[in-house]
Amino acid sequence: MYCKMKLLRMGHLFVLICLFHLFLLTACHSDSNSDRQTKAGLTGVNPESAHGFRIAKADGYRLLELLTVEDQRVYQSFCLVDQNGFVPHDLPENIEIIHVPVKSMVCLSATHIAFADALGLMDKIVGVASADYVFSARFSDLVSAGNIKEIGIADHFKLEELIHLMPGVVLTNAQEGQNYESLRKAGLTVIPVADYLENDPLGRAEWLRFFGLLFGKEKEASALFDSIKTDYNRLKSVAARVTERPIVLSGKQYGGFWNLPGGKSYLATMLHDAGAKYLWLDNPDTGSLTLDFETVYYRGVEADYWRFLMYSPDDFSYGELLAEDARYAGLKAFKTKKVFFCNTYKKPYFQKGPLEPHVLLSDYIFMFHPELMPGYQPVYYEFLK
Repeated sequence: MYCKMKLLRMGHLFVLICLFHLFLLTACHSDSNSDRQTKAGLTGVNPESAHGFRIAKADGYRLLELLTVEDQRVYQSFCLVDQNGFVPHDLPENIEIIHVPVKSMVCLSATHIAFADALGLMDKIVGVASADYVFSARFSDLVSAGNIKEIGIADHFKLEELIHLMPGVVLTNAQEGQNYESLRKAGLTVIPVADYLENDPLGRAEWLRFFGLLFGKEKEASALFDSIKTDYNRLKSVAARVTERPIVLSGKQYGGFWNLPGGKSYLATMLHDAGAKYLWLDNPDTGSLTLDFETVYYRGVEADYWRFLMYSPDDFSYGELLAEDARYAGLKAFKTKKVFFCNTYKKPYFQKGPLEPHVLLSDYIFMFHPELMPGYQPVYYEFLK
């Protein structure tokens, strides 16, 4: 009997050791965010195309996680609680509480204003970095009436005025080197918005869901994004049927150097979706490239089209372009009059463009394959005259 009891105890001990090792293995794997969420009773809800944020849900609150687009690392988290809802007490100290829907915001990027406008949230904006360069009559009226204040940019904020506004959130760009510590020390909730880092055109537009989540417009944001996605994918399928893809050169030289998008960038993706081939498609960069004139000229001299952005209150022509550098005349696209551009002084390319990938795609398809877009009038781009 003693031997049997001893064997039973040893058997129980063996089971406990196995369970302990199993627990350790589980704990090791729980370093991932999805496992942490599961352990906490959270259900993840990932956006379809955007990679810079995700949402996890639990009883009584949601967890908003901001991610690095490249490696999906969480760099900031917020607990979203209904205005009269339960505030969980077991959250880590680095997770900030935000009561939703948020009552007011300060926008430090014109793109944020476009997202707010699209969701009918313009009256929630109480402050902006600058009222210049914003294309919106409603916005101008609110600024003139004193409902929206200019509070300056990073390191030059009108801090007292900003604190007096008592915004629910301060929306910033997620740029390295920007210092918003003074705002955080003043008790303000600062949220970096990284829509511009998305390489998928629909990914940028899907940040609508982020704004909808914060301001109680989730259904409206989802419906608007679904409409944009449907239009974009329809146009993309039309362009996919082309038999010839023209080669496109992008950018223009400034100060002796040529700035152009990388081969895995937002623009490269959109040009492909429009039935064209970007000249630097073999480049692995998702950001921008800075190259000397000769390098770009040698590779781009036979490109079929040349596309660039400019900022000018005046009209622009082949003559002005040639006056900048006579060597442009040697480019095939210059000779065949297939140069097109967007004047960002007159068009809200940076403000509304991220929210309208379907409109930009329509412009590109019209430029490369006008037979696919009969009767279409470009919104952002125009051919050089």
